[in-house]
Amino acid sequence: MKYRANPNVDRIFSRWNKPNSPGFALAVSKAGKIVYSRGYGMADLDHKIPITPGTVFHACSLAKQFTAMCIMLLEGKGKLSLGDKVGDYVPELGELGSHITIADMLHHISGIRDQWVLVTMAGWRMSDDVVTLGDVLYFVNRMKTLNFHPRSGYSYSNTNYTLAGLIVERVSHKYLSDFARKHIFAPLGMKSTTITNTHGQIMENRAYGYRAAGKAFEIRMPNYDLTGATNLLTTVEDLVRWNHNFDSHVVGGKKALATMQEPVAKSNNYGLGLMRGDYKGLGLVEHDGRDAGYRSHLIRFPEQQLAIALLGNVLLVDVETADIVREVADVYLPRKRAAARQASAKTSAAVSAETSAVAPEYAAPKGFVGRYYSEEIDTVYEVALDRSSLRIERKKNLPSPLIPIAADTFGLDDFSNVLTSATVKFSRDAHGKIDGFRIDDARPAPENQLLNFRFTRL
Repeated sequence: MKYRANPNVDRIFSRWNKPNSPGFALAVSKAGKIVYSRGYGMADLDHKIPITPGTVFHACSLAKQFTAMCIMLLEGKGKLSLGDKVGDYVPELGELGSHITIADMLHHISGIRDQWVLVTMAGWRMSDDVVTLGDVLYFVNRMKTLNFHPRSGYSYSNTNYTLAGLIVERVSHKYLSDFARKHIFAPLGMKSTTITNTHGQIMENRAYGYRAAGKAFEIRMPNYDLTGATNLLTTVEDLVRWNHNFDSHVVGGKKALATMQEPVAKSNNYGLGLMRGDYKGLGLVEHDGRDAGYRSHLIRFPEQQLAIALLGNVLLVDVETADIVREVADVYLPRKRAAARQASAKTSAAVSAETSAVAPEYAAPKGFVGRYYSEEIDTVYEVALDRSSLRIERKKNLPSPLIPIAADTFGLDDFSNVLTSATVKFSRDAHGKIDGFRIDDARPAPENQLLNFRFTRL
């Protein structure tokens, strides 16, 4: 269907709507009917194939809400319960699994460490090295501690949903992809949607992922051979069909769909694969996705029956999809109020200014030099001295400078494309000698994805 051009929407995407740029597909719906859809930029720069509303994108973490729905469908059939212990289905978690429920994982209050953090800390290079389900289970099996005691905090962890997808497979005796196709995609008419079990699986009309490389672009594709947390391939028009299900209740039923949208204590407004929030006084439900070379966002305003689906094949550096979909929403929302974005930006700047400190001097840097081992990732890091500065050296990665913050405490910037900033706190034995360190995500709660991750000096 062709729609009359909407200049107010199109200008938002003008920077990408070029024959030499990747870009986005957009669909806007009201009361379940698409009122505007369009592609901006190119799906394939090699062959000059433009993006259309029918272009298939890797949808990143939008996969999580479909995994959550699969769990809800199994609960509806009496095959499992959200209150079941994860260890009953995933013995690889060992004793830790006896304290965590399926609901804890889906709400990200399990304390389970994030798989992307673990594999990159162990030396994997995201988008270059393949990450398999076996790799994730290897680290799950080695996990000795959690980020926090279950239900006492929130930490967004992709491992939660990889394990949830595994539970679906072990209970249904079907691949997650097959279960979702039969019970979700087919009933809703999502003909261009699938979950891929391997990164090399062929999908018609797929957009390649890109990132900026100077003034040009280079291909950047996710190499994931696992499901549950990611590997959903879909179109914006199919996402709108899925979104309308929250009003039509075709799949799952009213009760299950309501449960998916309800946060619990400590879950940071996170339901099951969905987050609640507000914008300019209007309630919303949303989720975004970020993987190598791709971005995604699905947002809806239930009371206004407005939904916006956004899929992109470009790694964003100076804007978030949350900002883009809200700009689009401004065009269609029936009322407008003063935006709080500038105030929020000023507050963030003030907080940043308050928390920044002059790096202190630290004595005897040679005392930190040595080799440190983590049993959880079976990996050795070397703390080395480069002239008078310390740095961490590890396989497959460039050295990471340690930036002094306080006594025995250092900052670690650009540690990986997942754990972008961290703090390293060294510990000492009874004689005052360094005997290890721990790494914590430096981002403020609840954004931190790694807490109390320990290395022992060899």
